[in-house]
Amino acid sequence: MEQTVRFRILIDDQIKKVTLSSGVPSTVAELVAAVKENLSIPTDISLQYKDEDFGDFFTVTSTNELKDKDTLKVVYAPICLDLTVADQESNCDVSVMSSFDSDSASGSLDSQDTVILSQSTFERQNPWPAVFPIPTFSHNTELALKQGNETYLKEGTPMTSPGFRSDILERLAEAMFSYTAYPDDAQRSAVAQALVEKHPCLKEPGSFNGIYGWQQSLKYKCGNYRTKRRALGSPELLINSLSQKPGDEQEVAKNIKKAKRAELNYLPPHPPGETDDTLENMRLEIITASKRKDCGKDINYLMTRTYSLRRKEVVSQSPRVTNFMERWPALFDTFQINAEFQRCTA
Repeated sequence: MEQTVRFRILIDDQIKKVTLSSGVPSTVAELVAAVKENLSIPTDISLQYKDEDFGDFFTVTSTNELKDKDTLKVVYAPICLDLTVADQESNCDVSVMSSFDSDSASGSLDSQDTVILSQSTFERQNPWPAVFPIPTFSHNTELALKQGNETYLKEGTPMTSPGFRSDILERLAEAMFSYTAYPDDAQRSAVAQALVEKHPCLKEPGSFNGIYGWQQSLKYKCGNYRTKRRALGSPELLINSLSQKPGDEQEVAKNIKKAKRAELNYLPPHPPGETDDTLENMRLEIITASKRKDCGKDINYLMTRTYSLRRKEVVSQSPRVTNFMERWPALFDTFQINAEFQRCTA
C-alpha cells in the first residue's frame, strides 16, 4: 500500500496543503492532474519544486525527485487571447477564444478574421508572483555573493561588505517596478525574504528577522527609483507629481493614484511613435468603423492601440459615464469590455 504524501503548494499569494493518499504519482502529468483536481484549477499549469541544495525552485521533470512535505509552486501556462470576428446580418458579433474557454465561439473561422491582442505596448505582463524571482546582479556582485554564500555555509559568517548593497537594491527596485510601481510593506518583505533565502550571506545578524534592514532600504530605494522613472516620463508616476495635482491637493502623499488589485497596466505609456493627437485620430476612426458591418477587425486593432489614451482619460479626468460613452461607444460592447479587462490585467 502506497504511503500518503503531503505537499506544501504555493499558488498566487496563498499557501495550501495537498494530501495524496495514493503516494507520489509515477508521472509528472498525473501529479499535475492531482494538484489541479485538489485545488480546483481550471487552466493549464506546470509545477516547480524547491531544491534543498540550491534553495531555489526548479521545474519538476520527474516525480522521483519528490518526497513527503516537499514544497511545490504552481506556474500558470500563458494564455493566448485571440479576438475572432464572425460576420452577422445586422451587427458585429465577436467571440473571445482563450485556452480556458474554447467553447464560446461557433461556426467556421477564417484565419484572416483573427486578430491577436498584442501586449508589446503595455508596461507589464505578469502579476506579482507568489515567490519573488531574485534577478541576476552585475558580474562582480554575483561573484561576491557566490563567495559570501560559500563562507556563510561553512563558517556562518554573513557578508558585511557594503560595496555591493547599492547594486543589489537598484536591481531589486527595477525588478519590483516590472510588477508594480508602488509595492507595499508585504511585498517589500517578500522580496527581502526571497533575497536572503537565495543568498543567505546577506542575512542581517543584528536584525530580529534577518531582513528588516533590507525591507527599509528597499522602501527608500523604490522611492528613488520612482523619481528616476518619473523623470523619464512614466505616465503612472507623472500623474502623482505635484504639478499634475489641483491647488488644494498639492501634497506629496495626498490622493495618490495607483493600481488596485489585479490592475497591472493602470496607466501605461503610449505605443512607440504615438501621441495624444495620433491616438485621438484613431478614436475618431473607431467611431466611423463602428458604424460599418465589417467593423470587428479594425475596431479590435484600434481599441488595443488606443488603450493608453482611454486610461489617461479615466485616471486623470474621471469623466462621467455618459460623456465617456459618447467618446468611446465601441467600448460598451460585451466583447470589448472583456478585451479591455484583459488589457488592464495582462
